[in-house]
Amino acid sequence: MKRENLKARLLRAVSGKSQEQLGEEIVVQPGLIGQIEQGKVFARQDYLERLAANEGITLADVEEILCRYETLRTSRSRRGLSAEDLLEALAENLRSNSRDCYERLLTLPLLETGPQARDRLRAAELFERLAGLSPEERLGVVHLEEDFQTWALCERICDASEREASRDVELAEPWAQLAWEIAQRVRGPEGFPRRLQGYAGGHGANLLRVRGQLKLAETSFASAKRLWLSGSDPLGLLDPGRLLDLEASLLRDQRRFDEALARLAEAFIFSRSPERVLIKKGFTLEVMGEYERAIEAFTLAEPLVERAGDPRLSYMLPFNLAVVYTHVGRYSEAAELAQRVGDLVAAQGDEIEKLRVLWLRGRIAAGLGRRGEAQRLLAQARQAFEQKNMSYDVALALLEEAVLLLEERRTAEVKVLARELEKVFKSKGVHREALGALRLFREAAEREEATAELGRRVLGYLFRARHDEGLRFQS
Repeated sequence: MKRENLKARLLRAVSGKSQEQLGEEIVVQPGLIGQIEQGKVFARQDYLERLAANEGITLADVEEILCRYETLRTSRSRRGLSAEDLLEALAENLRSNSRDCYERLLTLPLLETGPQARDRLRAAELFERLAGLSPEERLGVVHLEEDFQTWALCERICDASEREASRDVELAEPWAQLAWEIAQRVRGPEGFPRRLQGYAGGHGANLLRVRGQLKLAETSFASAKRLWLSGSDPLGLLDPGRLLDLEASLLRDQRRFDEALARLAEAFIFSRSPERVLIKKGFTLEVMGEYERAIEAFTLAEPLVERAGDPRLSYMLPFNLAVVYTHVGRYSEAAELAQRVGDLVAAQGDEIEKLRVLWLRGRIAAGLGRRGEAQRLLAQARQAFEQKNMSYDVALALLEEAVLLLEERRTAEVKVLARELEKVFKSKGVHREALGALRLFREAAEREEATAELGRRVLGYLFRARHDEGLRFQS
């Protein structure tokens, strides 16, 4: 810290006044006094003179106090020298006064360090420590330990909640709740805590969306946006496009597709992760059945994903693109992507994504005419999905199998297979409209009247209806 700033701190220490009291007397904002004392703003000569005059001393007095005390402080280690002893005796009176002032200076509380981008490095370490705890233990740690009450950890946990939501909403929810708890405790520049609360609140609203509670999600998201807009982020730490792309997902699930695409276009301008925005755009177009436009969006995202190096997006993009390729009959291109995705997922050890790749390989094998391989892979995927209680994925794999059997007129086997849908009907992972389409197929299979064409129509509907619960099956 510059000596001028140290003098400013000493002068207030001598006064014994708070920043607010001193600021009122010399007509200076308390916040500016704090910045000067912390060394963020240089203490100008005229400012120091006003401080000294306010306390009835001169800057020369202040300099002498600093110099004398620093000298006297080191002299204690020197004993037996008459000159030093004489100095000790002569300066005793000054020592008693200057020591009190100087020590008060050193014990003045510093202003809290503001949020900084490098905080993310520490947040990564803290997150790993939390990841091994139960949700209850995590909450306890956050409530008790200030080290865990940081904006960067809140951001990291928000990211975890969004990632987990695509796999298991029950596991994602505690993360979203934890992010909100942290956001309530973070301190920082005026306005920043509110912006952080808006960021965390938007991720909480996203969990409600994934649960299908769209009305409640809309209300929650509106509250999050109000917090975000009423706050500020002078250092630009939080991604200004994040809430926009989360809102686009909500609009997509509400079947407000044009609004969703418009929000994504806006997010693309501001987002720190434009590759993620393009993937969401491609996915929205896929839900709309606009497969060629979806391919275009995914293709535009490829170089951005490669440059970003995000492991999750690195396999999400080729997986989604491969699925869309199967919708338009481009199975050879889908096969190349599936191989790449399989290698990426194997390296990361993600069991759920491994199952989805297994299903994709079965779908591609069917499209390429490798029927035996397709039936084996799809059956394996379906059984594994059942063990994980992934009901919607069970239904997709089962319909894929049924279409293959129906193309060979093996209606009796389809009848047996369709009975497996009973487990799907009892689950909470499939919405009403989709259940209606599955029930229609099962009833036709029970009568041995199901056809491959009906199976393909129900399957195509299920793909779109998974993220479009308002879409009805046209029988």
